[in-house]
Amino acid sequence: MSTLQMLEKLYQDKVNFSNCELDAYKLKAEDVVSTLLNVVQKYVQEGDPKISQEPIGTGSAFEGVKVKPEVEFDFLVPIQTEFHRIIFSDEDHNVPVCFGLIQIEQPAMMIPQSAKIWRIGTIDFKEKFCVQFGRYGYVLSTEQIQRWFQSMCAKTEKELERHFPGINFNFRTSGPARTLVFEWNNKEVNIDLVPAVKYEDTYLVAKMTSHLGEKAWRLSFSTHEKAFFQSLSPNYCYFKCLKILKYLRENDKKIHPTSHLSSSCPSYYLKTAFVHQVRQNDKSFWKNEDLEDQVKKLLWYLAECMGQGHLQHMYKHNTNLLKKVSPTTLEQIKLRLLDIHKNFESVLQYHLQY
Repeated sequence: MSTLQMLEKLYQDKVNFSNCELDAYKLKAEDVVSTLLNVVQKYVQEGDPKISQEPIGTGSAFEGVKVKPEVEFDFLVPIQTEFHRIIFSDEDHNVPVCFGLIQIEQPAMMIPQSAKIWRIGTIDFKEKFCVQFGRYGYVLSTEQIQRWFQSMCAKTEKELERHFPGINFNFRTSGPARTLVFEWNNKEVNIDLVPAVKYEDTYLVAKMTSHLGEKAWRLSFSTHEKAFFQSLSPNYCYFKCLKILKYLRENDKKIHPTSHLSSSCPSYYLKTAFVHQVRQNDKSFWKNEDLEDQVKKLLWYLAECMGQGHLQHMYKHNTNLLKKVSPTTLEQIKLRLLDIHKNFESVLQYHLQY
């Protein structure tokens, strides 16, 4: 069996969800989320942010690069609230790159006397959803929005079970998301719901992953990423290439239980490197017979990025995703990528066997 044949077999047997298989779960997930957001409307109180009834599917399942076996779906849930402005790192260097502060109003000292009466109606909102931050006054709190949103979701559990008889629903907290879990069609389905604030053509999501904690909202480019993947032709090997690489990363611990490739190289790094490679090469390089070359090139490119300690963000210029990763971790990931590249056929044979 040639290397290309092994790649195709790995893809068909272990990597790829059939369109019918994944689409059935996707439709069920969309139905459940739409129902939940419809139910949650009656629990939102006057003065609370408005919760959209139109969720936005994001992530691998909606980009066409989902890898077996987990059935997981990600949804942004837009929330609407009035704010004064959003402060990014180009205005204040204390704000991390790819994060923003959502300033609810001007600090009192900057508001004209004639306009200060407006503040009376916002006192409850600020106490419930905001936190004070120096000269910026009140900024929207990711933590408070998360807690509020999660409490709204929790109230829908019984009504969901009445709407979908025979299905038991449970909510779990998973980082910034409220994860809805249920069994359907012999599989566990996990749905992550993340509150998000729209800003121009992108979103800020309630993810506390910076040194500013609950004060900073992370920029999400997931809608841009989904549009990019939807622009790629399925008649070429784009999707096969990325999905196979994701499979090798996720399952490398089967070969090396302490693999830093599995534990410290998130899927987003692979996706970012893949986007850079696609943009650098004409589609004539991505024919199906080029699959082996493209997977190997991507392995090599990622190893180079780890060696240089630099991987530029897809949509944010002058942003290095590897900036805060330790040199030791980068070196270990690099060596593992090079080892897979060098022993490519034997790695494929192992995964096909197990």
